[in-house]
Amino acid sequence: MKWIEDGESGVEFTCSEDKPNIFLIGDSIRRGYCLTAKKELTDAANVFYVKDNCRNTQNVITSMKAWVGRFDRPDLVSIVHFNCGHWDVAHWNGYETPLTGEDEYAKNIKMIIVLLRRFFKNAKLIFATTTPMNPKGEKYVVVNPRDNEIIDRYNAIATKIAKEEDVAINDLNTYMRDWGEECFKDYCHLTPESFIRLGKHVAEVLKTYL
Repeated sequence: MKWIEDGESGVEFTCSEDKPNIFLIGDSIRRGYCLTAKKELTDAANVFYVKDNCRNTQNVITSMKAWVGRFDRPDLVSIVHFNCGHWDVAHWNGYETPLTGEDEYAKNIKMIIVLLRRFFKNAKLIFATTTPMNPKGEKYVVVNPRDNEIIDRYNAIATKIAKEEDVAINDLNTYMRDWGEECFKDYCHLTPESFIRLGKHVAEVLKTYL
């Protein structure tokens, strides 16, 4: 992660008082759509995101303070759109259980919500559900396997907590559920065209909260 270079203040995200400021948090799926979402919202809001993969819930928790430190005015952030799931549900290196167990995932999602509210005091929180797998993903050699059944279970855990905590939900999983094999470049990542499509959808959802 880029941090303070020689001669720099360390602040990379300069918020505006004239337009809403949005912070996107998420894994490689977010990395695929964030630029499109930013472009689509150019006239309506400032959109910020870290360039690195935000990975699993534990990484979001342990990295959050550093991300907050990249903002000059975190109090001016009006929306935080966040997701973490693909890494948590994956059976890393083929291990018999997911990286993050269900109880731990629930605890971590709650902790993320509490910390986001602590650091971004004036922001509306939006949780984005974990996107589905390629319907023909079995043809790929997958080092860190997962499937839609476990993704659905973990999404149910996260959305239950989000609703209890009055966090809005952007159900990307439902939006993408009927996308065919042609929309994917591998077992879970999208083609460039499909990432653009997803980014435009994310932007439209965010506009409803501006």
